[in-house]
Amino acid sequence: MSATHAHELHPAPDGQPRHATSPWLWAALVLAILIGVLTLVRRQSEPVPAAPFGNETAPVVVAPATDAPAVTRAPTATQDQRKPAPLVRDRQARPLAGNASPAYPPAALRAGVEGSVVANLQIDAQGKVTDASIVSRSGTRSRDLDRAVLNAVRGWTFEPAIRNGREVASVVRVPVDFHAER
Repeated sequence: MSATHAHELHPAPDGQPRHATSPWLWAALVLAILIGVLTLVRRQSEPVPAAPFGNETAPVVVAPATDAPAVTRAPTATQDQRKPAPLVRDRQARPLAGNASPAYPPAALRAGVEGSVVANLQIDAQGKVTDASIVSRSGTRSRDLDRAVLNAVRGWTFEPAIRNGREVASVVRVPVDFHAER
């Protein structure tokens, strides 16, 4: 038999051949794992951009379609789109994506009533609406439009506002535009 060299096959205890593993291969594997861990740590420590500190949400636009009222709303962030942040300092309450938009009242639509309504919402620390009122209007004044907005927003839920790392009650203004398509 010939002498065994490090680069040749070495028999295992069960008689099967085995390869000697290079120390360079082990070093490369450890280095790759270390780079992967550092990349994950850096991604989790990146700051999450804070929401603007206004107290007004994006406007809700309500417009009827040909046979049924169609509602178009500004996009809101969903739970899947947000990165979990280890520490969120301050942010305003944000409406959840599943909130129903106000329906264009059929009587107001038939009468050609159009306008904008701004609702003032009191939000508790759990994200529930505790009070809602109309604070301003433009266009044709209509109790039907006011009622449609209030009925819809009273059922909304929010991601609560955060102050100094704690969920707190807050006030949010929600503008709603009612315009008939022409």
